[in-house]
Amino acid sequence: MIYIILPAYNEEKNLIKIFKKINKLVFSKKMTVVLVDDCSTDKTMRLIKTKNNFKLIYLRNKFNKGLSITLEVGFKKILKKLKKKDYIFTLDSDNTHPIQIIPNMLKLMKKNNCDLVIASRFTKLSKVNGLSFFRKNLSSFAKIIFTFIYPFKNLKEYTCNFRLYKPFLIKKLFIKRDFFRNEDFNIAVKILLYLINNFRNLKISEYPLILNYHHKIGDSKMKIYKNIFLTLRLIFLKKF
Repeated sequence: MIYIILPAYNEEKNLIKIFKKINKLVFSKKMTVVLVDDCSTDKTMRLIKTKNNFKLIYLRNKFNKGLSITLEVGFKKILKKLKKKDYIFTLDSDNTHPIQIIPNMLKLMKKNNCDLVIASRFTKLSKVNGLSFFRKNLSSFAKIIFTFIYPFKNLKEYTCNFRLYKPFLIKKLFIKRDFFRNEDFNIAVKILLYLINNFRNLKISEYPLILNYHHKIGDSKMKIYKNIFLTLRLIFLKKF
């Protein structure tokens, strides 16, 4: 089974587009999308009535809990169902990630026999469209910091949430109690730092990402300065 975990807050219009793209994938009937609605105030809930090729699991938080806990809710839903040959994707619900590269990420994982594939903005074929000069440079600066302090083979992209995991990695995240607590958009970094610090034989591959930020409908939900603070806390206090 191929799972896609989609944490979402007020992303109804973007999710409609994402669902259409997932439906076009050749193996969409073998996919399960876990949509975790973080107490949205738009009409995200009505997406449960849409007809799709894939199986849809809809979960809704009773109140807004933030990205980290919402992602945890999605992982927990499939945790006991996971089998060795399953695959787990995480991606953003804002329609900026290219759904069409999902089959290629799967092929890369099988070809390289790796444990984790990350859609990366830092390969030769990568490209970032529609992002502000400040945000682009912030991402590049983060890459320099992470690769200097936490270098790891074949790893340049530390912050992107568009990833493909093998099941054992997701299971390992729940060994540490309250792993997802007191975090927000920095959870993608925390997951990665935890994995590379606890699994020295971890095999990682990166696939070129063309990030289309101009495809996003609506404003960003990320509070930039809060995220910078939480990320710096991870880096220097090793809160992982």
